[in-house]
Amino acid sequence: MASFTKKFPVTGKSADAIYSSISNGIEHFLSKTPIGNCTIERNDALKQVSFKASMASGSLAALDGELKVDISLSLLASAFKSKIDEGITKWLGKTFGA
Repeated sequence: MASFTKKFPVTGKSADAIYSSISNGIEHFLSKTPIGNCTIERNDALKQVSFKASMASGSLAALDGELKVDISLSLLASAFKSKIDEGITKWLGKTFGA
């Protein structure tokens, strides 16, 4: 399994604001990916959204001014690691106006 971790700066946003944006937009984003049906869990206390699908699993954790993304990809999805990374970067750019 391939995995990657990225930290996205979200200047001027609180952890609550980042979590709210991610929590509200994750289904729409994941519906556009080819990773299959997902189970999504939200942890309001930790300000974290986790997802699990047959081809990938991961978590997005909101911190003040930053979003940490941890993703594990199945062997099949590993071939698309750069495209998935690019898609996440584009989604977060649109979400946070970067």
